[in-house]
Amino acid sequence: MPDAGGMAGMPMGMMGLSSREGMDRDQMMSMMQQMMGGMKGMEGRMPGMMDMGMMGGKGMQMMGGMKGMGGMSMPSALPGFPGASHIYHVGATGFFLDHPEHLQLTTQQQANLNRIKEKALLEQASIQRKIDEAEQEVWTLTASDQPDAAKIEAKVRAIEKLRGDQRLAFIRAVGEAAKVLTEEQRQALLGHTKPQAHPHTALPSK
Repeated sequence: MPDAGGMAGMPMGMMGLSSREGMDRDQMMSMMQQMMGGMKGMEGRMPGMMDMGMMGGKGMQMMGGMKGMGGMSMPSALPGFPGASHIYHVGATGFFLDHPEHLQLTTQQQANLNRIKEKALLEQASIQRKIDEAEQEVWTLTASDQPDAAKIEAKVRAIEKLRGDQRLAFIRAVGEAAKVLTEEQRQALLGHTKPQAHPHTALPSK
Protein backbone atom coordinates (compact mmCIF):
# COMPACT_ATOMS: atom_id res chain seq x y z
CA MET A 1 0.00 0.00 0.00
CA PRO A 2 1.37 3.49 -0.80
CA ASP A 3 2.49 5.72 2.02
CA ALA A 4 0.22 8.29 3.63
CA GLY A 5 1.50 11.11 1.48
CA GLY A 6 0.56 9.30 -1.70
CA MET A 7 -2.79 8.20 -0.36
CA ALA A 8 -3.72 11.71 0.70
CA GLY A 9 -3.63 12.91 -2.89
CA MET A 10 -4.90 9.79 -4.62
CA PRO A 11 -8.19 11.03 -6.14
CA MET A 12 -7.02 14.52 -6.92
CA GLY A 13 -5.87 13.82 -10.43
CA MET A 14 -9.38 14.56 -11.64
CA MET A 15 -8.62 18.25 -11.33
CA GLY A 16 -4.86 18.12 -11.31
CA LEU A 17 -4.82 19.14 -7.66
CA SER A 18 -1.95 18.55 -5.29
CA SER A 19 -2.38 17.60 -1.64
CA ARG A 20 0.66 19.64 -0.64
CA GLU A 21 -0.10 22.68 1.44
CA GLY A 22 1.74 25.95 1.14
CA MET A 23 1.77 25.94 -2.65
CA ASP A 24 2.86 29.23 -4.15
CA ARG A 25 0.63 31.38 -6.29
CA ASP A 26 2.11 30.22 -9.58
CA GLN A 27 1.28 26.64 -8.69
CA MET A 28 -2.20 27.67 -7.62
CA MET A 29 -2.86 29.43 -10.92
CA SER A 30 -1.62 26.39 -12.81
CA MET A 31 -4.11 24.32 -10.86
CA MET A 32 -6.85 26.81 -11.66
CA GLN A 33 -6.16 26.47 -15.37
CA GLN A 34 -6.63 22.71 -15.16
CA MET A 35 -9.85 23.13 -13.20
CA MET A 36 -11.46 24.96 -16.07
CA GLY A 37 -11.25 21.79 -18.15
CA GLY A 38 -9.45 21.34 -21.46
CA MET A 39 -8.61 24.80 -22.67
CA LYS A 40 -7.31 23.66 -26.06
CA GLY A 41 -9.20 22.11 -28.92
CA MET A 42 -12.54 23.38 -27.67
CA GLU A 43 -13.31 25.61 -30.64
CA GLY A 44 -16.53 24.61 -32.32
CA ARG A 45 -18.19 23.44 -29.14
CA MET A 46 -21.23 25.06 -27.61
CA PRO A 47 -20.96 28.83 -28.16
CA GLY A 48 -21.99 31.30 -25.51
CA MET A 49 -21.29 31.71 -21.87
CA MET A 50 -19.07 28.72 -21.09
CA ASP A 51 -18.39 25.15 -22.15
CA MET A 52 -20.34 22.57 -20.19
CA GLY A 53 -17.16 20.53 -19.95
CA MET A 54 -16.13 22.87 -17.15
CA MET A 55 -18.76 21.24 -14.98
CA GLY A 56 -17.72 17.71 -15.79
CA GLY A 57 -18.99 15.13 -18.23
CA LYS A 58 -22.55 15.28 -16.90
CA GLY A 59 -22.89 19.04 -17.24
CA MET A 60 -25.48 18.83 -20.02
CA GLN A 61 -27.54 16.31 -18.07
CA MET A 62 -27.48 18.58 -15.04
CA MET A 63 -28.71 21.52 -17.06
CA GLY A 64 -31.40 19.41 -18.67
CA GLY A 65 -32.66 18.30 -15.29
CA MET A 66 -32.93 21.87 -14.10
CA LYS A 67 -35.47 22.73 -16.78
CA GLY A 68 -38.12 20.75 -14.96
CA MET A 69 -37.70 22.38 -11.56
CA GLY A 70 -40.86 24.44 -11.68
CA GLY A 71 -39.25 27.49 -13.19
CA MET A 72 -36.67 27.74 -10.43
CA SER A 73 -33.55 29.60 -11.51
CA MET A 74 -30.01 28.82 -10.50
CA PRO A 75 -28.78 30.98 -7.64
CA SER A 76 -26.10 33.47 -8.60
CA ALA A 77 -26.41 32.78 -12.33
CA LEU A 78 -23.20 33.05 -14.29
CA PRO A 79 -22.84 36.15 -16.47
CA GLY A 80 -22.93 35.59 -20.20
CA PHE A 81 -21.01 37.48 -22.86
CA PRO A 82 -22.56 37.06 -26.34
CA GLY A 83 -19.92 36.81 -29.01
CA ALA A 84 -17.19 36.00 -26.49
CA SER A 85 -17.74 32.28 -26.03
CA HIS A 86 -14.26 31.47 -24.68
CA ILE A 87 -13.86 34.42 -22.35
CA TYR A 88 -14.03 32.12 -19.30
CA HIS A 89 -11.20 30.03 -20.72
CA VAL A 90 -9.01 33.06 -21.32
CA GLY A 91 -9.66 34.44 -17.85
CA ALA A 92 -8.82 31.15 -16.15
CA THR A 93 -5.08 31.66 -16.53
CA GLY A 94 -4.75 34.91 -14.62
CA PHE A 95 -8.06 36.73 -14.25
CA PHE A 96 -7.24 38.83 -17.36
CA LEU A 97 -4.20 40.40 -15.68
CA ASP A 98 -1.82 38.39 -17.85
CA HIS A 99 -2.79 39.93 -21.21
CA PRO A 100 -1.17 43.39 -21.25
CA GLU A 101 -0.55 43.07 -24.98
CA HIS A 102 -4.30 42.89 -25.64
CA LEU A 103 -5.75 45.07 -22.91
CA GLN A 104 -5.15 48.56 -21.63
CA LEU A 105 -6.61 48.19 -18.18
CA THR A 106 -7.42 51.28 -16.18
CA THR A 107 -6.01 51.61 -12.68
CA GLN A 108 -9.45 50.85 -11.27
CA GLN A 109 -9.85 47.76 -13.45
CA GLN A 110 -6.48 46.44 -12.33
CA ALA A 111 -7.44 46.99 -8.70
CA ASN A 112 -10.78 45.24 -9.16
CA LEU A 113 -9.25 42.28 -10.98
CA ASN A 114 -6.53 41.89 -8.37
CA ARG A 115 -9.15 41.96 -5.62
CA ILE A 116 -11.20 39.24 -7.35
CA LYS A 117 -8.08 37.17 -7.96
CA GLU A 118 -6.88 37.40 -4.36
CA LYS A 119 -10.31 36.50 -3.02
CA ALA A 120 -10.57 33.53 -5.39
CA LEU A 121 -7.13 32.20 -4.46
CA LEU A 122 -7.90 32.44 -0.76
CA GLU A 123 -11.19 30.61 -1.27
CA GLN A 124 -9.52 27.89 -3.32
CA ALA A 125 -6.84 27.42 -0.66
CA SER A 126 -9.44 27.26 2.10
CA ILE A 127 -11.44 24.55 0.32
CA GLN A 128 -8.24 22.70 -0.54
CA ARG A 129 -7.33 22.50 3.15
CA LYS A 130 -10.72 20.93 3.86
CA ILE A 131 -10.14 18.43 1.05
CA ASP A 132 -6.70 17.55 2.41
CA GLU A 133 -8.10 17.04 5.90
CA ALA A 134 -10.88 14.81 4.57
CA GLU A 135 -8.38 12.80 2.52
CA GLN A 136 -6.39 12.18 5.67
CA GLU A 137 -9.55 10.89 7.33
CA VAL A 138 -10.10 8.51 4.40
CA TRP A 139 -6.52 7.32 4.86
CA THR A 140 -7.19 6.65 8.53
CA LEU A 141 -10.46 4.85 7.81
CA THR A 142 -8.95 2.65 5.12
CA ALA A 143 -5.97 1.83 7.35
CA SER A 144 -8.25 -0.11 9.70
CA ASP A 145 -8.13 -3.89 9.71
CA GLN A 146 -11.93 -3.72 9.51
CA PRO A 147 -12.76 -0.71 7.31
CA ASP A 148 -16.21 0.81 7.77
CA ALA A 149 -17.60 1.01 4.23
CA ALA A 150 -20.40 3.40 5.17
CA LYS A 151 -18.05 5.90 6.79
CA ILE A 152 -15.59 5.67 3.92
CA GLU A 153 -18.33 6.20 1.34
CA ALA A 154 -19.71 9.21 3.21
CA LYS A 155 -16.27 10.78 3.47
CA VAL A 156 -15.42 10.16 -0.19
CA ARG A 157 -18.71 11.70 -1.29
CA ALA A 158 -18.04 14.70 0.95
CA ILE A 159 -14.64 15.12 -0.69
CA GLU A 160 -16.14 15.08 -4.17
CA LYS A 161 -18.72 17.66 -3.06
CA LEU A 162 -15.89 19.90 -1.86
CA ARG A 163 -14.11 19.47 -5.18
CA GLY A 164 -17.24 20.47 -7.05
CA ASP A 165 -17.70 23.50 -4.82
CA GLN A 166 -14.08 24.46 -5.38
CA ARG A 167 -14.34 24.23 -9.14
CA LEU A 168 -17.61 26.11 -9.36
CA ALA A 169 -16.33 28.85 -7.06
CA PHE A 170 -13.41 29.42 -9.40
CA ILE A 171 -15.64 29.54 -12.48
CA ARG A 172 -17.87 32.11 -10.80
CA ALA A 173 -14.83 34.20 -9.88
CA VAL A 174 -13.67 34.22 -13.51
CA GLY A 175 -17.14 35.35 -14.57
CA GLU A 176 -17.02 38.17 -12.05
CA ALA A 177 -13.62 39.21 -13.42
CA ALA A 178 -14.92 39.18 -17.00
CA LYS A 179 -17.61 41.68 -16.01
CA VAL A 180 -14.89 44.16 -15.08
CA LEU A 181 -13.80 44.37 -18.72
CA THR A 182 -15.57 46.50 -21.29
CA GLU A 183 -17.19 44.93 -24.34
CA GLU A 184 -14.38 46.32 -26.48
CA GLN A 185 -11.75 44.79 -24.22
CA ARG A 186 -13.43 41.39 -24.31
CA GLN A 187 -13.57 41.46 -28.09
CA ALA A 188 -9.96 42.63 -28.33
CA LEU A 189 -8.88 39.85 -26.01
CA LEU A 190 -10.39 37.29 -28.35
CA GLY A 191 -8.71 38.86 -31.38
CA HIS A 192 -11.74 40.53 -32.95
CA THR A 193 -10.59 44.13 -32.63
CA LYS A 194 -7.59 46.16 -31.56
CA PRO A 195 -8.12 47.88 -28.20
CA GLN A 196 -7.83 51.63 -27.98
CA ALA A 197 -5.40 52.93 -25.41
CA HIS A 198 -7.12 54.28 -22.33
CA PRO A 199 -6.29 57.90 -21.43
CA HIS A 200 -4.76 56.73 -18.14
CA THR A 201 -2.29 54.48 -19.92
CA ALA A 202 -1.79 56.21 -23.27
CA LEU A 203 1.68 57.54 -24.00
CA PRO A 204 1.94 61.33 -24.37
CA SER A 205 2.24 62.45 -27.97
CA LYS A 206 5.63 63.80 -28.99
